[in-house]
Amino acid sequence: MFTLIYNKGQFNRPDTLVPFLQSNVGEYPLLQVDCVTPFPGSKDDLERAVCEYLSKIVSDIEVYLNVTPESSTERNAKGNFVDYLALQVHVQRTT
Repeated sequence: MFTLIYNKGQFNRPDTLVPFLQSNVGEYPLLQVDCVTPFPGSKDDLERAVCEYLSKIVSDIEVYLNVTPESSTERNAKGNFVDYLALQVHVQRTT
């Protein structure tokens, strides 16, 4: 499992992220997103944001959502927020 951190509108980019994506081409790895600051939006919004972010890291790799086994969301007067998300993605080459 690989962990991403969401903080103040951005995902972290650890040095191990590119090798992780490259080594999982054709696979369905698990990812965990820990939100230091809550992600504004729904679980679906965060899933899309994660896949878009990861697809931009390596130009010839695309990442698609496979399943979401677990998430933690909250709702308050300002709307929906996500605190935690575990998801399985599919990593594939574009070329």
